[in-house]
Parts: sequence; structure tokens; C-alpha cells
Amino acid sequence: MLSSVVLASLNSARAKARDARRQADLNQIATALEFFYDKNGHYTGPEVCGHDTSIGGDGSCNSPSYSSGSDWPSNSDLRDLVTGGFMPALPVDPINNSTYYYRYEIQNTGSRPQDYALCARLEGGGFIWKGQKYSGSNFNGSGQPNPEDYCDAVF
Repeated sequence: MLSSVVLASLNSARAKARDARRQADLNQIATALEFFYDKNGHYTGPEVCGHDTSIGGDGSCNSPSYSSGSDWPSNSDLRDLVTGGFMPALPVDPINNSTYYYRYEIQNTGSRPQDYALCARLEGGGFIWKGQKYSGSNFNGSGQPNPEDYCDAVF
């Protein structure tokens, strides 16, 4: 009986630690995005699609079916942060599966993206997000008014 209580407490502590890491990872990416913006006058531009995940994807811009990959796609917009020297590597979710992963959505209208959303689901419930919204009332054609509502809709 005591071992069950200890195990439950340990699992809860591990989930909280993973949620804290998710927050730290999104903060790190958001900081690197701001440094990129300061240098280039825009956020990382869409190489292929306006969205990327830490579990990869099938390359389809309209209806992606996410695989259970182990890393960001090789053509991820966020890879510009590594090649530009703004961060050493792209972090991935501590679990990084089809339930728990990081998502990056860039406002990809025009050639100089000004809006973005970073999202992650929390094991404790809900989600966390980082983002910028400079213009318009419809975030990236999603029907959502801002990055927070966008993340809420996808998670």
C-alpha cells in the first residue's frame, strides 16, 4: 500500500517536472525567435508550410497527419534559429509523441512573417503558449483571433 502511494507521488512529480521543462523550452524558443526578429525584421519564414511540430509531419500544408517522429522536420522553419546561431539545438517535448509535442505556427501571409504561436499540451491539464500577434483579427486563417486561442483550438 505504501509503495503505491510513493509511486503515485513520484509519477505526479515527474509529470510536473516535464511540464516545467515544456515551459522552459517554449521560453527558450520564444527568446531565440525574438533575437531572430531583431536581426532580420521578421520571424522565421515558412520554408514549406506555416506549421511545424516536434514529432515531424507528412509535409502536407492543408491537413497534416503527424507521425510519431522524434524531431522537428528537416525543413522546419525553426531550424533557422539553429543555423543562425540563436540556439544550439531545437528542444523536443520530454515525451514527444502524438499527444505531447511542441507546435510552431507562423503567420505565413506575405514574405515577412510577423505573427507566431508556440504551443504545448501539459500533463497537468490545459496547454501553454508563447506568441506574437501584430495585425489582423484572424490568426493565420485559423478562424482564431490570436495565438492563445489558436493553441487552445489545436490542443
